[in-house]
Amino acid sequence: MRSLSRLRPVGAAGLFLALVLGMVTQTSSAGAASGLTASAPGITPTTITVGVITEESGSGASGAYGIPAAFKARVDLQNAEGGVDGRKIDVVVEDDESQSSDNQTAAAALVAKGVFAINDNSASAYGAATYLQQQGIPTVGGGYDAFEWTTPSYTDFFSTSYGVFNGTQPRYTVDPKPLKSAGAKNFAVLGYSISPSSSGAAANEAVSLKQAGFKVGYLDTSLPFGTVNVTATVLAMKAAGVDSMVAEIDGNTELALITAGEQAGIKWKYVVLATGYGSQWLTNPTAVADSQKLYFGVLQTPVEVHTPATIQEQAAFKKYAGFTGVPDFGWTEGWESAGLMIEGLQVAGKNPTRQSFITNLRKVTSWNDNGLLSVPINFEHTTTPGKKLCSWTTQLIGHKFVPTSTTPVCSNIVPGT
Repeated sequence: MRSLSRLRPVGAAGLFLALVLGMVTQTSSAGAASGLTASAPGITPTTITVGVITEESGSGASGAYGIPAAFKARVDLQNAEGGVDGRKIDVVVEDDESQSSDNQTAAAALVAKGVFAINDNSASAYGAATYLQQQGIPTVGGGYDAFEWTTPSYTDFFSTSYGVFNGTQPRYTVDPKPLKSAGAKNFAVLGYSISPSSSGAAANEAVSLKQAGFKVGYLDTSLPFGTVNVTATVLAMKAAGVDSMVAEIDGNTELALITAGEQAGIKWKYVVLATGYGSQWLTNPTAVADSQKLYFGVLQTPVEVHTPATIQEQAAFKKYAGFTGVPDFGWTEGWESAGLMIEGLQVAGKNPTRQSFITNLRKVTSWNDNGLLSVPINFEHTTTPGKKLCSWTTQLIGHKFVPTSTTPVCSNIVPGT
């Protein structure tokens, strides 16, 4: 089912730091002498300036909370390792206030400031899509808002996930065994009206569940973005006799539905949530109490698996952002988008242009962010959905998220969809 996150010997630290500082100083001062030029807007012989657009205020702010800090932490780590071809990466952030019109305003502000490329990581990113494509700005992001990320005409857009496809989404099979083992029979499936990816995913989930033999007693793809006013929705769910839920929505709305459902007398059998995994959920006593043994999708390899990539990620968060918890949706999106931005800069050439970033990143056929992603992305063919969809799922037990498997779980695309 599709679900919507280097240690060095202490004794050598002083010498190592001195050597690194010396190398960085040499590279920066060498700039022009080593053939580095001001090859494009936002590019100087010693720096690269990129922009970030996200929801620092408005209805989407809670879900996007960690994006700027995580993006900067990934950039700080890269800068500490010498930057990209000796250039330090600088970051400028704009707030779109969770509005599509303000997303374009934010994009125009960044272009006016001369950024080289942009990470548009917002549920309203579609607001600036046409403008950014017309301007020829390389744009990376999570791809969770709308169709532009996989539409052929938006050649400048690169997502950390496959997302939606030309206005539709592929439909994947559902493994009925764990759902039936939990006693699930009748599902509620929900999505946001403002987000084509959320509403489309919810609609496809409903069809897939029916194909797997389950009843979908309640389907609602018209929820207001970020809403916690769910009384009418919950009463309708109860009247439909649901006992399980799939929610392609944000954590605030998810929690409101779970809690209100329990208060209304719904005995949840199986609930899988697209977001929620992370420290924000764990620090909310109500969330922890009301979601025991529920399932949470994870955008990346769960940090509980302790791979080299997750260890590096958490170490960077601690060092550069003072964050020591479990990365939720925002922290994960920020980290992965920065990783994709850095990948694009690295393949763009010693003196990059916007077009060389776009052209060369489109040639990358297997990017998985150092193993964090469940499925490598082929940027040559992002308009073609993969035959398999693989993802991680965790279960909340006590105050810990526990991965449900040691490897990502995959499902197949339904033929003809």
